[in-house]
Amino acid sequence: MEVDLKYLSEEKTRHGRRVVYARLKGKRIRLKHPVSSPEFLDEYRAAVKALFAGVEENESKSGKHDVRVPFAAKTLGWLIDRYFTESTKFLTMEALGRKRRRKFLEAMKKEHGHKPMVIPGENIAKGVAKRSAVPGNANEWLKSMKALYTWAVSVKIIETSPAAGIPKIKIETEGFYTWTVEDIRAYVKRHPIGTMPYLACMLLLFTGLRRSDATKFGRQHARSGKVNFKTSKTGADLITEVPWPLVQAIEAMPETDQLPYLLTAYGKPFASGAAFGNWFKDRCTEAKLPDCTAHGLRKGGATLCSENGGSEVELEAMYGWANNRQSGTYTKKARALVLATKGFERIAETLVAAKVLSKQGERKRHSRVAP
Repeated sequence: MEVDLKYLSEEKTRHGRRVVYARLKGKRIRLKHPVSSPEFLDEYRAAVKALFAGVEENESKSGKHDVRVPFAAKTLGWLIDRYFTESTKFLTMEALGRKRRRKFLEAMKKEHGHKPMVIPGENIAKGVAKRSAVPGNANEWLKSMKALYTWAVSVKIIETSPAAGIPKIKIETEGFYTWTVEDIRAYVKRHPIGTMPYLACMLLLFTGLRRSDATKFGRQHARSGKVNFKTSKTGADLITEVPWPLVQAIEAMPETDQLPYLLTAYGKPFASGAAFGNWFKDRCTEAKLPDCTAHGLRKGGATLCSENGGSEVELEAMYGWANNRQSGTYTKKARALVLATKGFERIAETLVAAKVLSKQGERKRHSRVAP
């Protein structure tokens, strides 16, 4: 397992021997145990703690207090810091999930980091109840606490997890509002072809991508007339011919030097999926569709496809849903291309029949869509 030891320094003596130090702001402490030994990490942490204490003492004399002393062993802050640097599951999470996990645990560290590392189960249950006004956040917080303590059990820091058995809040909701054909009609009437909001709508509808992936989707993912994109949340591959409504929307926009298709008013890629989601929500509000969202459009596309004869395997290929009924990597990819292409065509045909879209003026794919 690799551990990020940011205060570790390795040097050569004048005799050519390699030695390691804990180093902070010009001060250092030599570490005597071999790096591979069980005692090394404890020695390293003790050295860093001593270095921080020395820096804090010096800076307190000058009125500076910008350096935080590491948490004492067996405190909650100590446990969380170790989780961030030693948990392979955390370190290999997708960036978005890792950022969310860190947000919840950093907040716990800030408020309770000095307390004993094992929070009683009843207190964790109270923590869920305290956050129940926003059930999604409460469940994510509980998920983070369970992950922390499950890791601590796995590396034998504690024997049992105090979060085990605490149930998440059951959310009685159908989730995001699902777009209808009339909603799409109202949206494209307010945001016609040739505008970035229209392109955003067509890209979401005819790729089925989540907003975080939609902001990354660009020319590099649409080559030779085919979409080939690996989604970030599940790692599923989206493989389809580029649907003609998306081709129209792309070709109606001015050329830029950016790879992503979706750009801000300043001609730059969106900073995050959340930033794009907020922008898209504002465009929906402008079209007098206050309940509509980017994720709801994904649901709307799936519904349109299903209601017009789309099969489960088509939907699985279009939206990257788990499918264990197909075997063989090459067979699956080839079948996914056919199924996803057919599924997105069903959505297009439905919107043409409803006179929301028109195939007239369909443009031939060229470099901006299939370089």
